[in-house]
Amino acid sequence: MYGPSFDYPALWLIAGFPAIAALLVFIFSTAMRPKTAGWVATTGVGFGFLWAIYCFVAFNSAAGEGAAYLRQNHWQWLDAGYIQASAGFLMDRVSGIFSLIVTGVGFLIHIFSTAYMEEEEGQRRYFGYLSLFVASMLVLVLADNAFFMFLGWEGVGACSFALIGHHYEKSENVAAALKAFFVTRLGDVFLVLGVLLLAMVATVDFTRLDAIAQVDLGTVHPVFGITNQNLLFIAGLLLLGGAAGKSAQLPLQTWLPDAMAGPTPVSALIHAATMVTAGVYLIARFHVVFALSPQLMMIVAAVGALTALYGATCAIVQSDIKRILAFSTISQIGYMILALGVGAFSLGLFHFFTHAFFKALLFLAAGTVIHSLHGEQNVFKMGGLRRELPGVFWATLAGAVALAGIPLTSGFFSKDAILWSALTTDRGNLVLYGIGLFTALLTAIYSARFIYLVFLGESRATHHIHHPSPRQTWPLYILAFFALFAGVLNIPGLLHWEHYFQPQFGEWTAEPSHVLSAELIAALVSGVLAIAGWFIGAAVFGPKKVDSGRIIPEPAMNPAAIEIETPRPYKSGAASFLYRAWDFDRLYNATIVRPYKSIARILGAVDEYVVNGLFEAGSVILQLFHGFVVTLQNARVGRYAAVMLLGAALIAVIVTFFGTDNL
Repeated sequence: MYGPSFDYPALWLIAGFPAIAALLVFIFSTAMRPKTAGWVATTGVGFGFLWAIYCFVAFNSAAGEGAAYLRQNHWQWLDAGYIQASAGFLMDRVSGIFSLIVTGVGFLIHIFSTAYMEEEEGQRRYFGYLSLFVASMLVLVLADNAFFMFLGWEGVGACSFALIGHHYEKSENVAAALKAFFVTRLGDVFLVLGVLLLAMVATVDFTRLDAIAQVDLGTVHPVFGITNQNLLFIAGLLLLGGAAGKSAQLPLQTWLPDAMAGPTPVSALIHAATMVTAGVYLIARFHVVFALSPQLMMIVAAVGALTALYGATCAIVQSDIKRILAFSTISQIGYMILALGVGAFSLGLFHFFTHAFFKALLFLAAGTVIHSLHGEQNVFKMGGLRRELPGVFWATLAGAVALAGIPLTSGFFSKDAILWSALTTDRGNLVLYGIGLFTALLTAIYSARFIYLVFLGESRATHHIHHPSPRQTWPLYILAFFALFAGVLNIPGLLHWEHYFQPQFGEWTAEPSHVLSAELIAALVSGVLAIAGWFIGAAVFGPKKVDSGRIIPEPAMNPAAIEIETPRPYKSGAASFLYRAWDFDRLYNATIVRPYKSIARILGAVDEYVVNGLFEAGSVILQLFHGFVVTLQNARVGRYAAVMLLGAALIAVIVTFFGTDNL
């Protein structure tokens, strides 16, 4: 263990550089040109990336001397009973890789944004929130305890709300931002409850999570009256709810496709390296809690597998280029959750690593295409762009084959390892493997569909092609390189040497079978399936089919907020059902949103007519009494004498008829 020391770099600066850049943009926004704001934000994230490399090298040097992590506590932040938390930063194998991906990919997205947003309104606001978004994510992954982590967790939620609704002049963008905010807030409630429960049972200090395993699971907790084992199970379910909200997993996945309302670089940052991977980080960080309960691990694996299938089936029929990638992200995060659920924690994080490159690449490529077509997002109105944008085409092809899991690409290495673990670990089974394998086939089909509809065949565009600037293209080439070749870093795992993340999870990892021949056969099966899926996609969505107009949906509309009834663009009811994302929005609208609004209207009427009516009636009574008193107490002697005479007469009547006993 290494505590705060001048011998080691200041970890807070990794998040500090982007935060300072955001602060400068916000403070001097009125005096700063939009272009300057972009480069200030980009420079801040760039320095954060360089500092993250420096700290990561320092950590690995310390790890060579036997250190498990670098930790720097700055002050005691919270001290209230069970809630003990410092403002401290922690770098270990997990947070080190996350910080490199967040700052590295974030830096490329900032570079891309300086060109993409040149003609857009609100650039200073955009870059301020974009840089603050990166800083918040870095606080999330570098915090040394769950309470401080929650500060970054809420930070990315708030920034995503501002960025998704960047073009707030459009009502659908505001609706999408609100939807993302409310759905993820629901998950955040679960996270807070889970963290508080863990704080009461054991600890939320990330350096002492192994102490959870030392808790006597059979002991009845004095406060809750149930065993610690059941409390940890409940805490794990609550943490899973928090992860599902932030990472758009079933049943809290509906916000992510609508989040495409934000500028495309925002989509790339949210989907590739930051917000939606926070749930993966959360489960991996609290792996001890989950590993103690086989039932909980099975629930996690089931959520991941079903979400992966859900996202793939939706992506295969979408017409909006960004929604295709959004559902793909939901599916790929599902793979990561599946890996965590079967105990392959290292492999789940490795798929995060590879996914960050090829998904950021695909989103930025989609942004380049949209920018080149003057805002067009319907893939059925594209085509033929290979001739106009050859560099973008080849870079996008690299990202698509990696997403599809074509052999020897990064996606193949990480996805195949997850499938093998789902089949052979003691927490996996044939059902999970079958779902993962079928999802891999669908992934290859929609990846090929993406390429053929956007880049091949005859042009269906109605606008003149605007060619991108170098600041939009060279980040694509860098990401394409890693999308193709980053997978080789998993070769030690394939050869059963120690995986880089392995020391982080130790005995909690469920080891897959080490029968090399069987593993190679499984890899061959998944590789052949990916290639077959690509050819199926080419056959169904090839230039001849598309150019003939036989597969174009009508109308090619984009399902908007949950208030709007979604269309039926395909003749096939099943295809339209998938296009509407399994009608989750309609279901939630019917069972939650509309009843909630009805209850709100009823309560509003009660408040207006009953509660306010009572207060108004009381006010009228007081006014009448006040008027009566004022009438009596008006300083007129004659009226006073009349009242006295009336009172005396009344007393005389009572005495005469009822006697003095009634006085």
